[in-house]
Amino acid sequence: MPVRTPTPELIGKFIAAGVWQDRPLHAVVDAHARTRPDAPAIADQHERLSYAEFVRRSHALGRYFLDLGLAPGARVAVQSGNRLALALTHLACNRADLVFVPLSNAWRHKEIGHLLAVAEAEVLVVPQAEAGFDYLRMVADLRHELPALRHVGSLDGPALGANFDYDEVSRREVAPLAVDRDPNDARYVMVTSGTTELPRMSLWSDNNLWAFMQEFIRSIELGENDIAVGLSPANTGAVGYVFAVLGPLLAGAASVLLEEWSVENAFRLMVDEHATTATAVPTQVVKMLQSETVRDHDFSSLRVFTNAGAAMPPHTAAKMEEVFGCTGHVCYGASDGGSPIMTKLGDPAEFRHTTVGQVSALSEIRLVDALGEEVGAGQAGEICWRTPTKSHGYLNEPERTAAAWDEEGFYRSGDLGVLNEAGYLRIVGRSKDVIIRGGQNISPLEIEIAVSKHPAVAEVSVVGVPDPVYGERACACLVTRQNQPVTVAELAAFLLDQGMARYKLPERVALFDELPKSAGGKISKVELRHRVAAREPAEA
Repeated sequence: MPVRTPTPELIGKFIAAGVWQDRPLHAVVDAHARTRPDAPAIADQHERLSYAEFVRRSHALGRYFLDLGLAPGARVAVQSGNRLALALTHLACNRADLVFVPLSNAWRHKEIGHLLAVAEAEVLVVPQAEAGFDYLRMVADLRHELPALRHVGSLDGPALGANFDYDEVSRREVAPLAVDRDPNDARYVMVTSGTTELPRMSLWSDNNLWAFMQEFIRSIELGENDIAVGLSPANTGAVGYVFAVLGPLLAGAASVLLEEWSVENAFRLMVDEHATTATAVPTQVVKMLQSETVRDHDFSSLRVFTNAGAAMPPHTAAKMEEVFGCTGHVCYGASDGGSPIMTKLGDPAEFRHTTVGQVSALSEIRLVDALGEEVGAGQAGEICWRTPTKSHGYLNEPERTAAAWDEEGFYRSGDLGVLNEAGYLRIVGRSKDVIIRGGQNISPLEIEIAVSKHPAVAEVSVVGVPDPVYGERACACLVTRQNQPVTVAELAAFLLDQGMARYKLPERVALFDELPKSAGGKISKVELRHRVAAREPAEA
């Protein structure tokens, strides 16, 4: 259970400051449904729900869960692609005082078994078999390892191996639910995308999410006339959900999820829906900008493009604004630590492209060295923060929770940053992602930003590879345009022309058709290191 629950004094402080409230999130959505019942709320490529229908179906689904005998705080998991079932289940669980656990449809036996076991989930909803994979068969394989799992539902109709038909129970006519609950109880899970290890589950209260989303809503001036398109995976509850779905729903706007990611599908959805805001991870943005058809589409309705989840090279951020004719928005944070900082529409272009913004109200940031001492002005240090937007910690993993926060409640991000004189924070790397070559530290992020400017490079990630003499050497893992060859010598010359020091130059190049990604769409450096290590140097 959570071990970092807020004290009464902290709750009072944040409510008095107006960043927390005394009502649960479903009450905010209900208010929109009362004032604008027919306004569009949430859609995927299967169906669309108005605010009134969204609320009505959440009552039906919440009622069904309670009729199963679930106690307050019981865990309900949904494994799905970008479907409106994610938002519907979240609202139903919020209404019924249950914990919502979203799970990626890209995860299989290892990840799903681990997450369901740790969560002690009592209900699981999965898709019908798709793309050659049978989710219900997987659940049957795992059932003996999951003694808490009592009920399994299926999306898109009844299915063999499922106890209930999700769509049927959510469409029933029921009396409205009225469950008294505390918005400071942790009832929502964000799942780390698992780039370094098995995924972990961060517990969030309604007020953690409310503070986070209010900062987001203000920063991009989100309102009821906006149409938000979500392009990245929403099924870990993090980047693709909070910015593209939860924020818009709390603002009374419309949210539309892209079910099947491809560049052309993304273009088509943005144009057809007249999207005013969009959310994607940097890898998706890069692929869109590289498309030969990107300038053939009319994106004139788009005013904001939110990037989160990973760093975007400054030249890519500038190009994104130019090509899409919008303002780029960056949100910095972590699925467990929350978000202490994000850019605003009025920030100067230079700072939008090179920083993650200024510290938000009631958030505190420290930059510390390896000994935990604060660094001097203009120096790089590990970014630590405390904020009303943080999670309560990890579900059923108190030791990991204790390791992530210090005794004063500051979250240790593992990111390295520098604050400029104007108070804008620039990310310069990862404290654990430093390549140490012969005693000299090399930042992979610095090399990645420089390499991404090469005309033949479509995607890049830099990892360290073991070396018997220097300890580590830098390897540039590349996806190139039209499979163009890029040699170590060619890349070195390109980087030297940019003024890079020789000791930082990649000494190995590994070409890939596609870089491995986590469920959240981030490049998995752990998997990359494994793949590079499995190759002979001559093959790289």
